[in-house]
Amino acid sequence: MKTKTSLICGSALGALAALALGSAVQAQETTTVWKGAPQWSNDGVTFKVRGRLLIDAVFQSVDREVGADFDTRALRGRQVFLGVEGQLNNFFYYKAEGGAVNGGAWAWDDVSIEWKPDDFTSVAFGNIKVAGIENLTSTRFTTFMDRGPYGEMGPDSYLVSAVAKKNGLNWVAAIGVQGDTINNGDLNAGVTNAPDSKERIGVTGRLAFAPIMTDTDKLHLGVWARYRDHGNEAAFAYATRPITAFGNRYLTTGAIGDTDTTWGVEGAWVHNSFSIQAEYADVKVARFISATTAGSDPDVKVGYAMISFWPTGETRNYDGTKGEFGRPKILNSVSSGGMGGVELALRYDYADATDAYDTASNAASRTTSRDAGVFKGWTAGVNYYPTPYVRFQANYSKITQDMPVLGRDVDVDQLQFRAQLDF
Repeated sequence: MKTKTSLICGSALGALAALALGSAVQAQETTTVWKGAPQWSNDGVTFKVRGRLLIDAVFQSVDREVGADFDTRALRGRQVFLGVEGQLNNFFYYKAEGGAVNGGAWAWDDVSIEWKPDDFTSVAFGNIKVAGIENLTSTRFTTFMDRGPYGEMGPDSYLVSAVAKKNGLNWVAAIGVQGDTINNGDLNAGVTNAPDSKERIGVTGRLAFAPIMTDTDKLHLGVWARYRDHGNEAAFAYATRPITAFGNRYLTTGAIGDTDTTWGVEGAWVHNSFSIQAEYADVKVARFISATTAGSDPDVKVGYAMISFWPTGETRNYDGTKGEFGRPKILNSVSSGGMGGVELALRYDYADATDAYDTASNAASRTTSRDAGVFKGWTAGVNYYPTPYVRFQANYSKITQDMPVLGRDVDVDQLQFRAQLDF
């Protein structure tokens, strides 16, 4: 059950602001810098308001093998977030950001308190991600509007976690123990208050290394692994929308995973204004056996590959200490009299869940997994940055989804637009 606590969320943000500013007034001088919004600093204490506004328009044409075809569209707030970030001293840092996603109720997103005993070590607690170069790169800076099948079926998004990291100038190692999202109510908080209830739990580790880090070239290599147990929560389902956060998940295995073990690889190369990036993961599922999920243990495979080019001369901003991409540096911002930055990109997405459909299992199990098929999609994208903090995007995707049961195939043509402001 989702926790709807807008008042509590607002109070928490206010408390953090008061704490940070209250600490700052103990010093003699406060300095202010502009990072999309004012950031105040004072004797190792910093405070900054952060937020984002993503407004999307989505147009879909859905072609079913059997049944009525249809067109659909939506104009919506993809993300409307507000939060704070800063540091309490030279060792403790914090972030707390939340808001509405897809027009829904308020929920927390990136929330953490981090202890950094030195510049190369950290321990963090909160709603945190651990693995995947695109997953770890903020939605504000990803090349495409949505992460596609890999983002939904590969590494986990924000979960309640304890994460330890160690890094150098061109490498990072992380390990995290993770539960469910911070926005889900506890299992034992229901009417029965069951004392033996167990939330999902998992362990994720990642190692990323950049053997080449020059002014013109960056080469990123990474591996990650994860083990998860669903506990008494719903079994894991492996499903994806057609490269968007809107509409139906046509490809799905149903809730079949008791536990799973995943390994993934990451790669990216940046050469001046040109870059390529790819990731692949193999999810080995131990099936949760019930009357509707009988069958053998499947492998679910998912990945993508993309290319990007900036005709205006910019380059993707890679951070070797984190193994992820950050905000691009726009060479000729409109605020300086320039034309802004333009990025052109092309991407291929792939997912194969056909192992989850077992023709030898009973009829109910076959029905549950009848849409466990093969996903293939191409996306062309254009990004325009008038300034580093404002972005306009257009994505066109063409997707085929071939299901194991006759008549279940679904093809989608999709055009999406986004206007984005973050600070």
